[in-house]
Parts: sequence; structure tokens; C-alpha cells
Amino acid sequence: MFNPEKLIIRPASIRDIDFVVTTIIEAEKSSTDKIGPANYFEISEDDYRKYLHQMLEEEIDGCEISINNFVVAEYEGETVAARGGWLEGDNEEGLPSSMIKSNLFAYFLPTENLLKGKNKYDIVKGLMIEREMGTYQLEFSYTKPEFRGYHIMAMLDAYHINKAKEKGAKKIQVHVSKGNAKALKARERSGFHAVGYFTSDHPQVKEYYPDDTIVLFEREV
Repeated sequence: MFNPEKLIIRPASIRDIDFVVTTIIEAEKSSTDKIGPANYFEISEDDYRKYLHQMLEEEIDGCEISINNFVVAEYEGETVAARGGWLEGDNEEGLPSSMIKSNLFAYFLPTENLLKGKNKYDIVKGLMIEREMGTYQLEFSYTKPEFRGYHIMAMLDAYHINKAKEKGAKKIQVHVSKGNAKALKARERSGFHAVGYFTSDHPQVKEYYPDDTIVLFEREV
């Protein structure tokens, strides 16, 4: 039986990379079988895992693909849940996370796959959200199925909320696929409200991404 007193909430470390990779992929699937970036660049799930692993090993802050931005839940020595979050623009150069992420992909992905993605830009450009500087961004969450129902993600979110306060953020934002009803309700229950919708009306968008609409949620810190 689950004993909450045995649960440890801590910052992720290099030893958690495999679990964080799984967290990113499962979050990107958004309850579907589509991994948006992998489809976009036409790479297999196994290769995408490999590239994410390499990116996370770099420990580059300022975007969602940084091991330092993740918090994990550990139960009896096993990592069972993870949640990512960071303050937008909080890096040495003050760069937007989209630029840092693009640089990571440009460095690690083969040129031929980058070109394949470039040719699809018009299909997904409506889903490309520019994150607001100075806001705390929540991105990517996953809990092992056997540990769901114990409110572990709420504990990880609370950790990030406290971190947002420490960094002086005024609000927290999170993006959710419109079709992920469970995630939408979870955001509303945790005090978030929808403030924007970003849609691609291209007929092929759902061939590559889980949904054609992303909902932007936010709440005050």
C-alpha cells in the first residue's frame, strides 16, 4: 500500500535523465500516439529518445529541455513522477526559451531531418506560442500509472509554485492540448484559467501533432 511519508520530492539529477525523457515523450503524446516533434522532423521514437537524452546531458538552462528545470518524486528509491518548470528568460543571455530549444535541436538533429521540419513549418506555425518573458512556465508532466491517484503531481506543482515565488514571477503559465480533457480539468482545479487559444487550420496538422489547438492557461503566483 502506498505510504505518502515515503515519498521524496527533489530536483532532478543526471541519474533521472531516462525518466525525464519518458516524461517529455508521454507529455508530448498528450494521451494520443503522436509525438509532435518526432513526427515533425520525421525521426523514430527511439531516435528522438536518444536526441533528448543528449540534450538533457548538456544541462543548458532556459528552456524545457533542461534536466535542471525538472522536479521528480521518488518512492522507495524509484523515480515515479516528474514535472518541468522554469522562469522564462532566466538565463545568462536573457534569451527566450524558443531560441535555446531551437539551437539544441539544430545542434543534435541531423541536417536532413531539420530540413524536413522546415518544410512543414506552415502546417504547425499556428501552434508555435511565444512564451511571455518573466513568467514561470510549467511544461511536461508524467506519473507512472501505478502511482496515479495519490496527488503526486499536485506536490510537484506546489514545488514549482514556491520556486516561482522565490524567483519573483507574478504568474505561471502552462499549455494544454484542447483535446486532452483530463489535463484541462486538472488545470482548472488547480486554479488556472484559459487566457488564449492557438490553432493551426492546416488540414494536415493532426497527422503530426495530437491536436490542432493549444490552450494557454495561467494563474497568479
